[in-house]
Amino acid sequence: MDEKISNKDELIKQATDSFFILMKFGSKENLEKLQQGKVYMKNLDYYINLENETSNEDVGDKFDGLMPIHDLDISILNPETNEPIHKFKANMATMNLGLKKSPVMCMYILDYRNFTNADLNDDILSIEFTFTDEQKERISKFGDSVLLIKNTQEFFERMERGLVADKASFSRDRVKYYNKNILQHFQEVAEDYRRIAFWKRKKYEHQQEYRFLVLNKTVEDHYTFDIEDLSDISEIVPTEVILNTVTEVRHKIGLIEE
Repeated sequence: MDEKISNKDELIKQATDSFFILMKFGSKENLEKLQQGKVYMKNLDYYINLENETSNEDVGDKFDGLMPIHDLDISILNPETNEPIHKFKANMATMNLGLKKSPVMCMYILDYRNFTNADLNDDILSIEFTFTDEQKERISKFGDSVLLIKNTQEFFERMERGLVADKASFSRDRVKYYNKNILQHFQEVAEDYRRIAFWKRKKYEHQQEYRFLVLNKTVEDHYTFDIEDLSDISEIVPTEVILNTVTEVRHKIGLIEE
């Protein structure tokens, strides 16, 4: 393979993998409150009940924060001989690790999964990111507006300062998506049970969630706390507008050697 092309491909991959933008979809009224520094988090139980009670699969998820385990072989054993008394199969069982009342903040992360095109002209690399057709259809139901975070590192720092001031411990990360029983899912949760809140079924992959999970507070409905005003690092845009845009990232790079 030509070395120049190989290096170009590596540059594009590195730039694409490292780029991301955080967005919060919702009603304009609620996003204005968040922009002013008022953070509002529903507990995981809210999303569970939303699908169970309304069949809403765009926002709700009846297994949020839970672990469904499929295709089980179940044996009832004699405790003295360890011999099976009865065996049967079950299509699914659900593991609850006690996080249903934990507050969570769900955001959308535009990242490498949205990559559509790249172009290298001399020393300027341009990379484009767009929403998929499925995302345009389904995310449009999240609300009429989106809070676009223009400085993610500063946003993370303000969230952390607000949570620490409220004596809240937390975890934050991208959500991963799974199909039925996969080893990585079980291993992560076995090592840290709280990771169960950062896994969702593959049917929700279009959401591309980034989450903040509060670990040491349980609430019956919601949790609120204050952070610094976000007006200087964010912008509220109509959902319809942002879903139909192309995000272009351009930056200067060093010359590629032949």
